[in-house]
Amino acid sequence: MKLLFSKGSPLIVQLFVALFLSIILMVLDTQYRAFQVVRYYLDTAISPLYYISNGPRSAMNSFSEMAKTRDELVLENTLLKNELLIKQNDLLLLEQLKHENDRLRVLLVSPVRRDEHKMAVQVLLTDTNPYAYQIVLNKGARNGVYVGQPVVDEKGIVGQIFATAENTSRAILICDFQHAIPVQVLRNDMSMVAVGNGCSEDLILEFLPNNIDIQEGDVLVTSGLDGRFPEGYPVATVSSINTNPNHAGLLIKATPTAELKRLRYLLLLWAEDRENSVIPAVTETSSEGETSNDE
Repeated sequence: MKLLFSKGSPLIVQLFVALFLSIILMVLDTQYRAFQVVRYYLDTAISPLYYISNGPRSAMNSFSEMAKTRDELVLENTLLKNELLIKQNDLLLLEQLKHENDRLRVLLVSPVRRDEHKMAVQVLLTDTNPYAYQIVLNKGARNGVYVGQPVVDEKGIVGQIFATAENTSRAILICDFQHAIPVQVLRNDMSMVAVGNGCSEDLILEFLPNNIDIQEGDVLVTSGLDGRFPEGYPVATVSSINTNPNHAGLLIKATPTAELKRLRYLLLLWAEDRENSVIPAVTETSSEGETSNDE
């Protein structure tokens, strides 16, 4: 087989050719849609590797659960039953508040908010690239997952889907440098945009005037202005307010409510115009033991 470089080729020539080919591939990838199709099939082809690499962790979790003593299981079961009872009691009040909210929206001629379709997913792989904060999920185009779909956990917004394969999908986290999400202050409905600053740092709220009504501890929720993230989901909590030395304004940071460094099981949300993309496959029980719900 003829090699690309002969043994006598100077290192500088090899480096130049490799860089040139890399630049050509990057330009073609960004300019031509055909490469997106190639990436789709490549992700589909290597998706079994995600499941294989996730196998040891799943096995360890299974062995850990099996090693629990009977007393620990009984105690855990009792605590979970008590917690479930409290949550069910809270739901009774929540249902009443929901009906009251719907009646108020009718009086204010405001559209009644509908419940989103949801599906449980499992994190197969976390990208270790320090400049790209992404995760691989165990549901893909076959399950109706689409690009731009919101991803949440039990505490708030995690990110959104940016690429899909047949059986897996990739999500970008809200802490990624390329991610921005419109938010509003829960206390006064003040709108702004939260930009990722790396998962080791808080989100940034830039280019805000000095007289803006915002305080440390304020909760930021999705505003729904982008038409992608449903309104009202927690995003972050304001952690610091300082003067921006580079601009005539404030530099405000906010800590994400979701635990972005400890992601395991998440939920995908469907927008109203995408509800028809949910197919029967979302109700199946996966091999890892979790059940996907279409509510």
